[in-house]
Amino acid sequence: MLQRRSLFYGLAALLSAGAARADTVPATPTAASLVRPDDPIMGNPHGDVTIVDFYDIRCPPCRAMDVWLNRLLTVDPGIRYVPVDYPILGAPSQLGTEALFAAQLQGKYVPFRKFLMTEVAPPTTAAMQAEAAALKLDWSQMEFDMAGDAVAQHIAKNLDRGAQLNLDGIPALFVGPIFVQGALGYDDMVSVVAMARAKQQKQAMMNVAKAP
Repeated sequence: MLQRRSLFYGLAALLSAGAARADTVPATPTAASLVRPDDPIMGNPHGDVTIVDFYDIRCPPCRAMDVWLNRLLTVDPGIRYVPVDYPILGAPSQLGTEALFAAQLQGKYVPFRKFLMTEVAPPTTAAMQAEAAALKLDWSQMEFDMAGDAVAQHIAKNLDRGAQLNLDGIPALFVGPIFVQGALGYDDMVSVVAMARAKQQKQAMMNVAKAP
């Protein structure tokens, strides 16, 4: 995790030592409650477990964990993955996120995100223009949108969302009713999703029992 050392709060039996901080206190919002209309959706849009991931495209732990998240999406059809682009690591992050949201406006968020998350060097205008051409994106329109209000507001809303949640580091994941701060390995990720699914099912049964 960037900006703060990882701590444990309740998943020590399931999470690898030093991997992450997890918090399931009642005040923690559910992942589904954090999703906004302009958020990109990956995986199953109607999945039973939502993962909201605050990350930066230049954050090394985020980039490493993205490999496991993509693997998880291929094997678990019940996951709705919502990446929240959170550019807090300087100018390259800001530039790349602006281009990513501009690509989203042309329906190419996922492939452009893959480029940004796997490219070793920080994003440059020249490199992104070349990738835009490969993806058949309109670069002139992207440049216009990158400097426009819609992209600026999208970034501002994401930063404000994180500030309201008092996030002090990335990656920060909300998995159903569970909050995890710090990077997870694949096995830990599978365990947390299983816990979230079980908690949701238990809550649903309790709601049914309470119904008049």
